Amino acid sequence: MAGDRKTLAQQLGGLARLGLTTSVTVRGGSLLWTGTLKPTPLSDTYTMRITYRPGEPAPEVRIVSPEIHAPEGGTLPHVYPGERLCLCYPHEWNGGKMISRTIVPWAAEWLLHYEIWVATDAWRGGGHEPACARRR
Repeated sequence: MAGDRKTLAQQLGGLARLGLTTSVTVRGGSLLWTGTLKPTPLSDTYTMRITYRPGEPAPEVRIVSPEIHAPEGGTLPHVYPGERLCLCYPHEWNGGKMISRTIVPWAAEWLLHYEIWVATDAWRGGGHEPACARRR
C-alpha cells in the first residue's frame, strides 16, 4: 500500500481546491488544514482543523469553533481523547485516500449527526464508540 500512499503535496492540492478551505500548509512533515463547514443551510458554521502525519492511522480532526460539547452531565459521542472526531472504522481510511474526498465529507456528516444528537439526545450517525473515547 505504500506505493498507493498520497504525498503531502497531493493532499495539500486536493484540500486547497476546496471552497471551504481557509488555510492549508505543510510544516515539519505534517499537513495542517483549516476550513469552514456548514452541514445544512440551517446548521451552524463550524471551523475545523485537520492534522495529517503520514504513517499515522488517520488524520486528526477537531472542531475549533463553535465549541462542541455534551449537555450538562452528558458524554460527547463518537470522539477520541482531545475532542478528536471519530469519523470511520479504522479500516475505512488509509494514506492512499484523499482527505478532501473522505475525511472532510465525513466530518460534515458527523457535524450533522452531532446537531441532531444535541436536539434529540439520540445519535443517528451509526458507527461505534471508540474504545478509548473520553468519558466526562
